[in-house]
Amino acid sequence: MKKIILSLVLLVSIVGAQTASAFSFDWGVTGGFNLTKLKFDKASKSFDTNGQAGWFLGLKANVGLIGGFGLDGALLYNQMKYTTTADYGLGTVSINETARSFAIPINLKYSIGLGKMANVYVTTGPQFDFAMGDKNDDDNTTAIVSSFEQENMTTSWNVGAGVKLFKHLDLGLSYNFGLSKAAKQTIDLVSGTTVGITLPDNNSVKANTFKIQATYYF
Repeated sequence: MKKIILSLVLLVSIVGAQTASAFSFDWGVTGGFNLTKLKFDKASKSFDTNGQAGWFLGLKANVGLIGGFGLDGALLYNQMKYTTTADYGLGTVSINETARSFAIPINLKYSIGLGKMANVYVTTGPQFDFAMGDKNDDDNTTAIVSSFEQENMTTSWNVGAGVKLFKHLDLGLSYNFGLSKAAKQTIDLVSGTTVGITLPDNNSVKANTFKIQATYYF
């Protein structure tokens, strides 16, 4: 009986060691640029958004599993910029917004080796952004009052691809689809102005973002 137990313990130890050796782990610093486009739930030709270049910076970790699969995750300071404008004939509302957040993307990765020098990969997974700093911005004209309010937490989904060179340098592109409301914009007529114009109230905003990133693994 003791021999059987010892044999089982030895077998489990061998399998565990082999499984652990099949995994890999590395971490590094990551950063890049983003371009954000807003999408209003209550679509209107009077609304327009212009994406501006923002940036992100943080730490990133990568876990290699088996069969080319892996996981990567990051802790990022994320800064996005965009401009919203609306014109209803009473004056143009324009808000330049800088949205700052603490972002946590978690991706499933599939890699294909191209020899010892490089491998290419595709990734997909969720991202969670937690708002930081001032979440409100306002613009008042002679006829319109507008307010832009960022949500405390936003959920989105990443799809991307890239290449890892010399086991250290990772270059990638990704697109981030907004799943939950990122902010809301309200527009109201000032008391005593022209009536008969319908303006959207509490217009929910989602943010879609194109990103370019570079990571150096130690």
